[in-house]
Amino acid sequence: MHLVESGKVYLVGAGPGDPTLLTRKAEQLIRCADIILYDRLVNPFILQLAKPESEIIDVGKRPYQKHIQQSEINEQIISAARRHSCVVRLKGGDPAIFGRVQEEAVALSVQGIPFEIVPGITSASAAAAKMGIGLTARNVAKAITFTTASHCKGQVEALDLHSLMHGDTLAIYMGIKRLPQIVKQIYQETKIDFPIAIFYNVSTYHEQMISGHLTTIIKQVEAQDLEMTPGIIIIGKVMDMANEMFRNIDNTKRKNYLISGKRSLAIEKAFELYAAGHYCLIKIDSQQPYHKSQFKLYEQQEKDLEFDEHIFMDNYQS
Repeated sequence: MHLVESGKVYLVGAGPGDPTLLTRKAEQLIRCADIILYDRLVNPFILQLAKPESEIIDVGKRPYQKHIQQSEINEQIISAARRHSCVVRLKGGDPAIFGRVQEEAVALSVQGIPFEIVPGITSASAAAAKMGIGLTARNVAKAITFTTASHCKGQVEALDLHSLMHGDTLAIYMGIKRLPQIVKQIYQETKIDFPIAIFYNVSTYHEQMISGHLTTIIKQVEAQDLEMTPGIIIIGKVMDMANEMFRNIDNTKRKNYLISGKRSLAIEKAFELYAAGHYCLIKIDSQQPYHKSQFKLYEQQEKDLEFDEHIFMDNYQS
């Protein structure tokens, strides 16, 4: 097979949402990328680390509605590699944990296009850290099982509860819509009222946690109207060890900032504010040579969001 010259594709994990949880390599690649193909759960500020002239393309799938197919995404990645030296395929969390990275890697291999997988922090790890616990703990849980309630072609399969019944931890991805069925299956099969926590939008400005037990969690969730919000479900005895100070997250002190001024200073300030638990977006400068795809996204973000404060870096005194 004749191989056409191409650039290199990096299949990069963007982490759970908080830019301070990006790996150093992920940040470097985003800054160097000629083009970025990103998922819907990637924090828009993380995309603002890209060069202003770089193209960004939304290839994110929308749950429970018609969306772009994986084969189309593969084709777009291959096409980008034919045109650019450094291509970043940016995925939320870790691309190798229910991120379909293997399908993209195979598609690139078939075309003879070099690629590299760059791991990211997965949402289960971020959620456990927020709760002040470990997913495994000596004499409590010796293992952690990552599973999903969403399977190929929409098929629903029963969860394997063997490890959970032996004291280990179960982390369920993409299971929010099927939570009632999940809880019912686990309780019926185990007859144990396991502690459970659901972390929505973990590590982001809108993060929210609901914790309880299998017999109480459904009523607790129904009271919050969070059915379509992305979340991670964690079940197991380690949840009894969750630090009380983390059980009820208080978002009232968090603010939403829009930052203007010199781009390098604005980015530096944004990271500082994210480290303090806030949300930030850099105001796009229409006088700068931003790629139209970036300009369109950030302009829309500014319109959609309500900002508590606007910081002007040229006049800001730290």
